[in-house]
Amino acid sequence: MRGLALAVLACSVTACTASLDVDRFHKNEAEAAAALEVTYFDFVFAARNMQSHLDEAFEIRLVDKRDAVQAKVVYVDIPLPDFRLELPKFVPKANGPYRIDFWSDHNHSGRYDGIEGGINDKDHAWRRVLADPLPEDVRLVGARYELAFLHDTAFVDIFTDLAGNPIPGADTLLPFALRVNGAGPWSGKMVEVRVVEKGSGRLVALHREGRARESYVATVTGVLDEETPYEISVVADADGDGALAGSDPSWRLDLVSTGAGIGAEIDLGTAPQAPSGEAR
Repeated sequence: MRGLALAVLACSVTACTASLDVDRFHKNEAEAAAALEVTYFDFVFAARNMQSHLDEAFEIRLVDKRDAVQAKVVYVDIPLPDFRLELPKFVPKANGPYRIDFWSDHNHSGRYDGIEGGINDKDHAWRRVLADPLPEDVRLVGARYELAFLHDTAFVDIFTDLAGNPIPGADTLLPFALRVNGAGPWSGKMVEVRVVEKGSGRLVALHREGRARESYVATVTGVLDEETPYEISVVADADGDGALAGSDPSWRLDLVSTGAGIGAEIDLGTAPQAPSGEAR
């Protein structure tokens, strides 16, 4: 009788394990199917332990296999050592593999100066290639890449290609510059500007001001195509919690890039025009 009970228990455990395996298989299958259907992958960048880069300018570059920059994120005056950036429709599926090159202006020169020299006399830069096998801190979840970056000193010169050969690193696309006026009510708080290509919905630029001032210019160079319509959105962190939520005020405007890119102004003293959307 005892043997029979053990046999039944063994069958039950086996069936349960098989069920879990099937569930996991279907979940992986669903995520793979979702990835196959997308044109652009979302991208999430979560940074931790960035104490040595507080108050610096930080940039993320999406670079294609021809070493051309296709999109950028600029984060000015980083106020906290841990932060998160959510970038919808950031990585094209076609013409990969793409890489994420990111750097902090550690010597405060206002430009990328490479990684040679004393620890405080150079910039700090890193790279992650979005190709199998993915780096340890990158994972693909459905149609979203997630990079969980724990600060380290394993620097990579982003003005080199994947083989280590020097590349110019110069911008090949056009600049975006938006003068943000009337930000006084959010002085010292976060204000974010996003630039989305209207035709595709692709995010090509994000500018985050860690501590907004009454008036400043949100600049992201080398991200626009000529004669292309873009939707510009601005969101202010009204409650100062370091995150953007649907309840935070936002403003939107439509602009078309010229041969010189986009140079425009927005006044946050006007009434908000639209909800900001989901938290990020």
